[in-house]
Amino acid sequence: MLENLKLSGKLPKEEYNRIMENLGVHLGLVQRKAREAKRPVILVFEGWRGARRSLIINKMMQQMDARGFNVYSVVHLTEEERQMPFFHYFWKHLPAKGNISVYHRSWYYQKNECEVSLRDATHKWNATTFEHINTFEKELTDDNYILLKFFLHVSEKKQKENLAKNYKTLGKAWREVSPAYDETGRYEEFLERYEKMLAATDTVNAPWHLISANDSRQAQIDIFTAIVEGIEAALKTKNVEEALPVYPNNSYDVLSTLALDKDITKEEYKEKLDKYQERLTTLQIEMFRAKIPVVIGFEGWDAAGKGGAIRRLTAALDPLGFNVNPIAAPNVVERQFHYLWRFWTRLPRPGTVAIFDRTWYGRVMVERLEGFATAREWRRAYEEINDMEAQWAEHGIAIAKFWLQIDKDEQYRRFKEREENPYKTWKITDEDWRNREKWDAYEGAVNEMLVRTNTEHAPWTIVEGNNKYYARLKILKTVIDLFEKKLGKD
Repeated sequence: MLENLKLSGKLPKEEYNRIMENLGVHLGLVQRKAREAKRPVILVFEGWRGARRSLIINKMMQQMDARGFNVYSVVHLTEEERQMPFFHYFWKHLPAKGNISVYHRSWYYQKNECEVSLRDATHKWNATTFEHINTFEKELTDDNYILLKFFLHVSEKKQKENLAKNYKTLGKAWREVSPAYDETGRYEEFLERYEKMLAATDTVNAPWHLISANDSRQAQIDIFTAIVEGIEAALKTKNVEEALPVYPNNSYDVLSTLALDKDITKEEYKEKLDKYQERLTTLQIEMFRAKIPVVIGFEGWDAAGKGGAIRRLTAALDPLGFNVNPIAAPNVVERQFHYLWRFWTRLPRPGTVAIFDRTWYGRVMVERLEGFATAREWRRAYEEINDMEAQWAEHGIAIAKFWLQIDKDEQYRRFKEREENPYKTWKITDEDWRNREKWDAYEGAVNEMLVRTNTEHAPWTIVEGNNKYYARLKILKTVIDLFEKKLGKD
């Protein structure tokens, strides 16, 4: 791809000024249009070291409202950020609706740095695949993010000239300002690497704009024109809800096969509860020392016992080592981002536990059935969720997912108990009764969810919940087994 770029030629300063006078106005205009349309924009700038990305980004910023965008660079990732899953940093810094995120080196640079460093045996954090990158970008563009990617190409001779100028201007401080990996003397090697990267990630939804950057004036004109045209084109494109295949609810049947009459005495429950909690306390310390992060997600029917199960689980854990994340309908801030954003940004640090009281699976249950997500959105969510969990598992995160199952009669009994107990009335709402009327629809959605997202790296544990004692012990034992497996004790 790069060999076809013409690197010769020079744009006269007078012509550059004439074009920029009009083009600069249009840069500010499309920024305002994107803001009014509430479309988030991501601009990715990759390319050779010394390709003058900083100069070009600075020129662009002068034409735009500085309150509407942020500039990031993965060159300056902290050690703590490097310990998180590969895409965590990028999910964390997604632009809100109407804003712009600019990447002066992005996930592409981070992948290359991973590979270069791992080859030299000087770095240990996980790399990713081009397939994961394509999936990440598709998830964003499917969710109305405008993604424009630029690769700035220079000749080896021009690179040397630009690097010499940088060193002359900043001296040794230049390395501290931009401590990127060194391509010096390895032009052909990196040219081959970049060619493979561009070919593997030049997709319909996120194509590359290849920029001849030997002449920085011409590069600016080409990039700014592509930004104006790209945003304008995206704003004219409307997402059409296409006819997609319907997955009949009755095609899946997991829940009806469960035996919900499993029982246990109170005495046996207390005995095993103490035993399991004591074991978990020990294992948590070992998981912390091994720096193994844990994600535990709870789903289930209203009144199925999620809260009680979480309390028995956390009673065994050091409070400094876990967080419980109650997930409700997205708030005003969360609605400004991709629906998975609020889960990526709550991932546990190494050695700690993140517990989710309701999870990302709301997309294929309540959001699906209540019309908060379109058919296209919830149908593609199965693949998006599976990919997200796969990335977490590849990073080394231990994942446990629980569905707490009770029958309709047991739910009714618990609802009435809550209504009649003055200390529990806060637990029951009109919405709970309304959701109960949709039991059959929810059951079909749950069956489909359990089948389509039950993977080897993130399997579902279905908990027979009519007896709370049995349910709590099964959950504790499952977590114990997970910890022991990750620690190599199984």
